[in-house]
Amino acid sequence: MARKKILANAVTAARDATDKPADAEAPRPQINPFAQREGALSDIAQGRVRDVRLRMVDPKVCRMWQKHNRIYDLLNSENCADLISSIRAQGKQEIPALVRRLKDDPEGFEYEVISGARRHFAVSYLREEENRKELFYLVEVRDLEDEEAFRFADLENRGRQDISDYERGREYMKALADYYGGNMTRMAERMEVSKALLSSYVSLAKLPREILDAYGDPREIAVRHGQQLNPLLKGDRRDLVIERAQEIAKAQDQARSIGGTNLMSGSDVFKLLKATGKPPVKPREAKEGAAGGLPFLTARVEKGTLKLDVDLAAKPNPEDLAAAVMRAYKRLVK
Repeated sequence: MARKKILANAVTAARDATDKPADAEAPRPQINPFAQREGALSDIAQGRVRDVRLRMVDPKVCRMWQKHNRIYDLLNSENCADLISSIRAQGKQEIPALVRRLKDDPEGFEYEVISGARRHFAVSYLREEENRKELFYLVEVRDLEDEEAFRFADLENRGRQDISDYERGREYMKALADYYGGNMTRMAERMEVSKALLSSYVSLAKLPREILDAYGDPREIAVRHGQQLNPLLKGDRRDLVIERAQEIAKAQDQARSIGGTNLMSGSDVFKLLKATGKPPVKPREAKEGAAGGLPFLTARVEKGTLKLDVDLAAKPNPEDLAAAVMRAYKRLVK
């Protein structure tokens, strides 16, 4: 029915053009409506148009938006295995990606992906690696300015567990500068999130390069890592934390060189850096001696052990020594 209506409109347009008198004013140049309709018919016939805004396209005609919230280069068949398996089983991509149309792109791309990097990778992988050329990339085409695109992508991905805190933090830090003039209050209001939460993500993205390199995968850096490491990096032990991070990064590089099976987990990296940033706990200590005399016993607690140092040169008698030990024990061990 749709095909007949389109063809009927085309015939009517052609008849109207033929019936115009020869001396009529020449129309201004226009795009050939027949070519447009022919393209639309072709798309409908091949099932590439699913809705006014939905299209099925070759993923090769799409590029990632420079401000996309994912690190596309870190996507692979392993961390996208669930999505690849789902599309393979369903024979199609169920949820459309969000894109906007490009005009006169120097590299020939037709669309820019605002949200849907994993879907793009999964469809591309199946088409290229498994020769599933019948699969296409389902996209929803929208006309969006950059700030709108950022908020659309954030809303779609905010509840997804497969976007890391660090990726989200990078995106928020860029958006803060690009769209909101560094005004975090305004950005939080536009996004309808708390300023404290937004600040936590942004501070995560501001971690020094040395800290990021210490993690085997930056996507393992959690919000709480940034919340606890940033204060340590502002203290007098900053250099020690940075030095420790560099040592860990070297160990991670060595692990990668032999297959990457022994990479230190993000949680372990965090624990080491956090411990380095905290000043060492001074052992509790007590000095004891005979009544009215100089101390001849030094007692301290270290890692749950009571350690005693006796100055033998003072030649304490056994009764005074025993009394001193008892007093030290009562003072230090609770």
